[in-house]
Amino acid sequence: MAEVGEALQHLGMKACPVCASAESLSMSEFPVLLVDAGCPADAGGLIPGDGAETDITFAVRIECTTCGHLMLFNAQRYRTGDEKILVREPAEE
Repeated sequence: MAEVGEALQHLGMKACPVCASAESLSMSEFPVLLVDAGCPADAGGLIPGDGAETDITFAVRIECTTCGHLMLFNAQRYRTGDEKILVREPAEE
């Protein structure tokens, strides 16, 4: 996540684009999962059926703690094609 933060700063994300506060940007340590699956086949269902076109985007979340402006950035832009976005860690005992 530190690498993503550095890359965004290098690209010009040094202050909130809404309120211009430079000290209030915070990046979440957890990814945001965006699921683009279209409408479910069953009107009452929440999960698309088998064979549905589904796309999952892993995003980096940055929020301004002053004004609440929320930004999402595609995490795949900040890794190589072979790197995993999510890595399972052993559970703490």
